[in-house]
Amino acid sequence: MAFKYQKIVDGVITAINGGLLTGKLDSVRQYAKHHQVGVSTVTQAYMALERQGWIYAKPKCGYFVNHQQGLVSGKRTPNYGKTINRVKAGQSLATAVQFSFNDPDILPLSCTAPSSVIDHEVLLNRLHRQVVAKRPYKLFMDSPIEGLDQLRYEICRHLSRAGQVLTPDNVLITNGRQDGLLQALMAAKAIGKTVAVESPVSFYFQAILSQLNIDVVEIPQQMDYQDELDLLSNAYQTQPFETLLVNPSFADPTGRVLSDRDKLALIDWAVSHKVTLIEYDRSELYFGRQRPSCLVALVPPTSPCRVISIGDFYDTLSPTISLGYLICCNTFSDCQFTKQTVGEEASIALQLMVHQLMESGQYHKLMTKLREQLVGNYIAAQSILAQHLPQALANGLYISQPEGGPCIWFKLPNQLSSEALWQLVIADKLSIAPGQMFTFSHQADVQKGDNKAAAYQDCFRITFGLPWTDQMQAGIKRLAQIIESYVVESSAQA
Repeated sequence: MAFKYQKIVDGVITAINGGLLTGKLDSVRQYAKHHQVGVSTVTQAYMALERQGWIYAKPKCGYFVNHQQGLVSGKRTPNYGKTINRVKAGQSLATAVQFSFNDPDILPLSCTAPSSVIDHEVLLNRLHRQVVAKRPYKLFMDSPIEGLDQLRYEICRHLSRAGQVLTPDNVLITNGRQDGLLQALMAAKAIGKTVAVESPVSFYFQAILSQLNIDVVEIPQQMDYQDELDLLSNAYQTQPFETLLVNPSFADPTGRVLSDRDKLALIDWAVSHKVTLIEYDRSELYFGRQRPSCLVALVPPTSPCRVISIGDFYDTLSPTISLGYLICCNTFSDCQFTKQTVGEEASIALQLMVHQLMESGQYHKLMTKLREQLVGNYIAAQSILAQHLPQALANGLYISQPEGGPCIWFKLPNQLSSEALWQLVIADKLSIAPGQMFTFSHQADVQKGDNKAAAYQDCFRITFGLPWTDQMQAGIKRLAQIIESYVVESSAQA
């Protein structure tokens, strides 16, 4: 379902591209009156168009078409180079950043918890009371190792709303996303072997790989995905690997989403190289009209491609819910055996709760509200950033424009250090995630005494996927002011 404001955005973009709209736009109130929509809806649409660079505002004059749309700083995706890093996945040295996650005095803009934007506590407590009445713990010994059949069915039914046809026989319920990734790695027989992963590397992938001390090959993301596949091929020829970890929809931290064409190309590549794909699927957090496809839903029926897709309810219902699932393609028996031998049983009570939400249709409605709130948070955050970063943007500051997910990715101009920026913002009780946190190579760089050489040292990530409070608004405003001052002062000294 498309949001109302998105239809306005699409219409204006079409008119601009077709040459039908070239100058000043109708005012917000005029547009709302002519098209019989709400003023708030038009405001949201105009803000989105301004954020994307299609229009710009003149104080007391209104909105105008931006004929240099392609030159907006935020549209220039950073170049991450083509250096393939081969490292041992050890513990991150950015311990201070990790500690800041749980400091109650610090606004954790470095964290992501998208499900927290809506408080589901009352609903979850009510569901728990209803489920306990069914004596779920008495059923424990009778529950199948794969998870409750009715929940596996509802997961597939939910995905079918987006045209993704999957069967419950290929679904396994897990104890959450970390348990799911660990089981996927073990089922793929990746422990003790080399694993490839796209880079920048998400905290989620790093957390497990670091603990397992696995040899990692980092493949830098490319603007043209064929170039990235070429890098994968080169890396494979130099040091073969059997497993590739990917986050194809709203990658953390860059926000990248691959097209179906690119995903199919990846599937073909995996088949030709006999590589198992492990996908962390965040496609539920889309902003537009259509949920992106997960890899496992795109594999042709007769293809031998091995895929394990990891889903969870951490992103969608609550960070306190340890429940997730694996969707398997040509990997089910391996995943099932791994779950049976080393996996912990998923909570029956949680399975019954989520099943009840899905079966009733309430989960679908909750996801619509979640996405609406995330979009609202994002637009509000971008508005604050655009207002307080004029000189930084003029100097080349890059700000990503994600189409889903909970993150914004920045690239500082002139190779300025995000670690130095972190020191500035932490003094104001704010926390960002410096770019060095998203690569295993940072540890090797520091050990060599070369902090400046660290990958992504000029990048950082913040989140808008937290409850939108006065503190959150003030924190993002203050962050923007610090960034503006840091960039301007550093440029003046250069």
